[in-house]
Amino acid sequence: MGETRRQRVAGMLEKQSRWRKEWCDRFFILEEEFINYFVSPPAILSDDGMRDEIRGRIPLAGLFSEPWQEPGRPYCIRLGRDIVSCKTEAEQQKWLQAIRAAARPDGSFRAGPAAGEAQDEAASRSLNGGACDDGRKRPVDCNGRQDPELVLLNPEGTQKVLPWRHAATVQVQPSRPAMLLVLDGPRSQMQALCRLAVERCVPGIHALPVEPLGRGVSEAECSLRVEVLSSSLVHAAMASSSLGAMGAAFVFIWWCSSFMYAVAGLPLALYWIQSQRVQQVTFKAEQLVRVESFSRQVPSPARSPSAAATRNACDEGDGQEAREVAPRWSGTWVLDKSCSEKYEPILKDMGVNYLIRKAADAKTSVMIISKSATHVNFVVKNLVTVEDLLPMDGAWVPKPVPPAGRMRGEMRLRLTKSTENELEMVTEFPPGEGGLCDTLVVDADGNSFSRRVVRTRSDGTQLECTRVFRRM
Repeated sequence: MGETRRQRVAGMLEKQSRWRKEWCDRFFILEEEFINYFVSPPAILSDDGMRDEIRGRIPLAGLFSEPWQEPGRPYCIRLGRDIVSCKTEAEQQKWLQAIRAAARPDGSFRAGPAAGEAQDEAASRSLNGGACDDGRKRPVDCNGRQDPELVLLNPEGTQKVLPWRHAATVQVQPSRPAMLLVLDGPRSQMQALCRLAVERCVPGIHALPVEPLGRGVSEAECSLRVEVLSSSLVHAAMASSSLGAMGAAFVFIWWCSSFMYAVAGLPLALYWIQSQRVQQVTFKAEQLVRVESFSRQVPSPARSPSAAATRNACDEGDGQEAREVAPRWSGTWVLDKSCSEKYEPILKDMGVNYLIRKAADAKTSVMIISKSATHVNFVVKNLVTVEDLLPMDGAWVPKPVPPAGRMRGEMRLRLTKSTENELEMVTEFPPGEGGLCDTLVVDADGNSFSRRVVRTRSDGTQLECTRVFRRM
C-alpha cells in the first residue's frame, strides 16, 4: 500500500543569514530528508504547492544539531552552518528532538524521551563506522582507561572521528571556528566542547579551554591539550554570487557618482574579504586534562609534609570558592553611545581608513566576555566579529594586524590584570606603531562598566578614550 511518511513539524522561527548575520523570520517545515524554509507560510502544504516557494533547504543526512545561544536569543539551534532561534525552551527542545530523530542514519523516527538517547547511539555508530558493533574497543591510555572519543566538527557542518595524538588538518575562518567534541561513555554522551579559533592556531602546544556538556559531566574545570603543527593562509573565501554582487555595486557607484567614491569604498571591500580568509591548520589533540592537576604542589624537602598538606587544603578550598563565583565583568554588554566618547580619533591615529573608522564609530558595539579556568575570551561585534582568547597567565598571543590601515605585519596581545571587577589588556603593534591599553572597570551596581582605551604612540605621547557599556 502507500508508504508511511513521517509526521511534519512546522512553525515560524528566526534564521540568521550566513553573510550579513541578520535575523529574519522564516517558516520552517521538517520533511523526510530536508528542512525547507519559506519567507511566509505556504498557502497549501503540498509538495507541488511548495516547490516554487521554497526559500532554502537544509539537508538532514548526517546533520549535527546542538543547543546554541546568541545575544538576546537564548533558545537557538545550530544546524551545521546555520543558526535558527526559537521563542521558548520548549519549542527549542521540540525541534531538536525532531531534527535529531530525522537525522538518524537508518532514517527511522522515534518520538518521546528515548529519542535523545537513540540519537546518541546512532551518532556513535555513524561516527565510528560501526566500530562498536564488531567488538573493537577504543585505545587505552597508560593507566588502562579507554580514551574518550574525539570528533572534529568542521565549519561547513561535516563531522569526522579523529584518533588522539595523530595529525589532522582543518580549514577555519575568523568568524567560523572548528570545534572538537569529546564523547565519553558507552552511548557516546557529550562530555566537552572545544573551539579551535584562528587566533589560537599558532604553532606550539596550547591548553585550550573547553565547555562542559551533558548532565553527567563532572563540574571540574578541564582544558584540551592541543599541539598546532602548522598554520598557513589558504585564500579568501567568497561565493561567486557575492563577488558578482560586489562588482556590480562598484560599477553602479562608478557610473552614478564618480571614480573617487568607487575607490574610497575599495578598502571596505578588502576589509570584508580579509575577514573571510581561510586558514589551514594541522594539529594533534593530545589529551583532556583536569585543571586541578596543574595546581597540585609537590612538597619541598625543606618543608614538613604536614605544613604542605595544610597549605594544599587551603589552596583547594580557595579554588573551589573562586570557581563558584563568576567575575562581575562576565556577560554580554552593549555600548551606551549617550555617555561614551568617540573611538574614531584613536582609529585615525592608528591609520585606519576613513570609511572604516566612521562606520565602526557609527555602529553600536556588543562585547561578550567569558572566563574559563585558563583563559578569558573577548568577542567584540561591530562591522565584523573579532574574538580574542587570552591566557590568564599573561602569555602573549600573536595575531595578524587587521587590514584597511597603514599597519602591516603582526601584533600581539596579553592580559595584564584580571580581578573580580577589573580587566586590563595590552596590545603591541609592529615596531614604530606604538600600542594600546584597554582597561575595563565594573561599576558598583554590576550593570555597567567603563572601558578606558589609552593609545600610546612610538614617541611616548598618548590619546585617551572612555566608553560605557551596559549589561544586556
